[in-house]
Amino acid sequence: MEKLVDNRYEIVRPLGSGGVADVYLAHDEVLGRDVALKMLNRERSGDEEFVERFRREARSAAALSHPNIVSIYDRGESGDGSCYISMEYLPGGTLKDRISRDGRLSPSVAAEVAVQISEALGAAHERGVIHRDIKPQNVLVTRSGDVKVVDFGIARAESDTSMTRTNLVMGTAAYMSPEQATGSETEPRGDLYSLGVVMYEMLTGELPFKGEDPIAVAMKHVNVPLRPPKEIAPDIPEKMNALVTKLLAKDPNDRPANAGTLIDELRRATREEARPKPEAARSPARTAAGPPVATRRTAPYRGNSRGGRGGPNLSSIVPWLLVVLFVVGVIVGGMFVLRILGGIALP
Repeated sequence: MEKLVDNRYEIVRPLGSGGVADVYLAHDEVLGRDVALKMLNRERSGDEEFVERFRREARSAAALSHPNIVSIYDRGESGDGSCYISMEYLPGGTLKDRISRDGRLSPSVAAEVAVQISEALGAAHERGVIHRDIKPQNVLVTRSGDVKVVDFGIARAESDTSMTRTNLVMGTAAYMSPEQATGSETEPRGDLYSLGVVMYEMLTGELPFKGEDPIAVAMKHVNVPLRPPKEIAPDIPEKMNALVTKLLAKDPNDRPANAGTLIDELRRATREEARPKPEAARSPARTAAGPPVATRRTAPYRGNSRGGRGGPNLSSIVPWLLVVLFVVGVIVGGMFVLRILGGIALP
């Protein structure tokens, strides 16, 4: 691996690798900034059909300007002929790293992450770009905790060339839609199915389908009924459980119509989760893997207006006030009578 790529990008260290490309942290000597440099591996670099499609799709991906899509800066070839893409570098790691490190996410956090991924997908779908490989490894985390989707161009190029050439199904088996697993034409709702798998993993810490090999897993997406996420994590709200189950419907027509519809349903489910519950049904809020925690809507705050635990109860104070007033009245009245009688006795 050459240290300086295309006389511009100085390789700092590896960031990751996959079946298509290797990713490096590099420093752009021209613009003076760190970038993520994705370089096709030797096998793909020698495939002219794939390289040409990769170049075309890289141009399409570069046109996807959105806050939740990783920006592509440049593309070119290294000295040994390997194609590369220079893109925005995000030091926060991937969503997969976050789940592996911290476990499952709270429903509210998972919903916000899903909204941001949906925003990215909606922007891409409007331009006719389908990702085809939505998974936590392709969702990067920013310093502020927001997320950005990466690899639109490579995912599309890989899927199209492989399907055309060998009729193989490409993608990551654990996250692919039933239609993608069977080699059917992938539409935007296929990306929404994959997002449903990501949500399932965020909420439960587990994948909906597992198997001995990728083919077995892919066929489970096609044939095996889904175990609702709430059966694994009972604290998942009903609305969120129903939405994830809807996203993972075998029939694309049973899923949300598009990314915009999904965003509306996610926000509706989040709002309903946040609504105050009747006192009898209220339970302490819990973290993803911790004890009950306090919330702003606590009983002491309400007690100030309703006689709850947080303030004095007027019904218990009034009788004592009446007794005190009666005693004071008796004393004052007695003193008044004694003063009158004393005045009569004077000569």
